[in-house]
Amino acid sequence: MTHNDLIKRAERWLRNTLGCKVVMCERDAYTLSGEIPDAIGWQHNKCFLVECKVSKSDFYADRKKPARNWNWSQTLKDAGVCYPALGHWRFYLTPPGLLKGCDLPVGWGWYEVHGKSVRYAGGEKYANAKPFPCTSDYPSERALLVSALRRVELGIE
Repeated sequence: MTHNDLIKRAERWLRNTLGCKVVMCERDAYTLSGEIPDAIGWQHNKCFLVECKVSKSDFYADRKKPARNWNWSQTLKDAGVCYPALGHWRFYLTPPGLLKGCDLPVGWGWYEVHGKSVRYAGGEKYANAKPFPCTSDYPSERALLVSALRRVELGIE
C-alpha cells in the first residue's frame, strides 16, 4: 500500500464515513503550524485531519513537528496554552499493524486500512472522540479553504 493509496482512502473515509462535505488532500497553503495535511475535511463546524503513514520512520518523523509533539503540547495544555494545529479531531491512517506498540500523540486516533474497510486501531475513536484538547487553528483552516476557492476561481482545478 502506497502513501497515495492511503490518501485516496482517507478522502473516501472522510466523505463517506465521517460525512465531511468538503475534503482536500495534500493542499499546500500557508498555515501557522506549517502543516500540509494529507487529508482534511469539514463537516459543518467540525474539522478532521488525517495523516497517512506507510512506515514507522515516517510516523516518528511526523511526531517531531511542533503540532505533533505531545510532550510539548501536554506541557502547554497544562499551562493553558496550545500550539496551533489543524483539525478538531486528528487521526493517523496506516496499513495494518504499522503502529503497534507506538505511542500516539495526546488526543490522536489511529485507524487502519483493511481491504475496503477502515478499522479503529487505537487512541481516540471518531464516534466518541472529544474535540482535540487544544483549539483548532481556524485561521490556517480558513487559509486552506480560501486557497482552494481561489484555485477554482482561476480554473486551476
